[in-house]
Amino acid sequence: MPISNEYRIAVCDDRRADLCAIAEMATEILAEMHILHSIEKYESGTALLADIQSGKQFYLFLLDVMMDEMGGMKLAAELRERENKAPVVFVSANLDLARYGYLVNAARYIAKPLDRAELKEALLYCYRGWQAKKEILLHTDKGRRRIPFSDIQFVEAYDRGTRVVLKDETLEVRLKFNEVEAMLPKSNFLLCHRCYIVNLGCVKYIHQYEFVLKSRLAVPIGKPRYTEVKNKFVDYITD
Repeated sequence: MPISNEYRIAVCDDRRADLCAIAEMATEILAEMHILHSIEKYESGTALLADIQSGKQFYLFLLDVMMDEMGGMKLAAELRERENKAPVVFVSANLDLARYGYLVNAARYIAKPLDRAELKEALLYCYRGWQAKKEILLHTDKGRRRIPFSDIQFVEAYDRGTRVVLKDETLEVRLKFNEVEAMLPKSNFLLCHRCYIVNLGCVKYIHQYEFVLKSRLAVPIGKPRYTEVKNKFVDYITD
């Protein structure tokens, strides 16, 4: 099944107040980060498993550990038995159970009541891992190419189309610059100049009016955009 551009999350907690609080806080955080997402709420593990069995796909599970019908650990084990490798973040008032999270390869374990900073860190950690596995389909002179987002250093407009600068080669594609921009996730890719989009994950540091990449290449920053771009870069590296 192809990966959607929408980051789909399932939240499962048999206490409705906690369920709504987790979903609401996650929604606020993802909206602030301009991450396209959807969140579905479940009050039982059985209902969640039934939806997965019927074809629903999620890229992250936020699970309460202590539930009456089916605890989060058992639910996560069921997901792994079904070869579902999406990350699991446990949310629980019982920190003693955290040490068992390794059994289902849990990504994070967050205590109740929820700490917003901890939830934000967990969401972004899982989201960036998901993004690293995603790819863009480009038409080149040699045919169609699937390019992982993580391989793209920057994108540059030129008179005949768009250049996509990868870690080991440069591709020229016959797409408009704004068409390529629309294909890239705004959480990682930043329009820093009217002719350049940079992958923030490839940036080593920022100078006045340019990014210096880990590969030592430089990407210009438009003067009118400099303050906004600098602030977005700082937000990216501090999240």
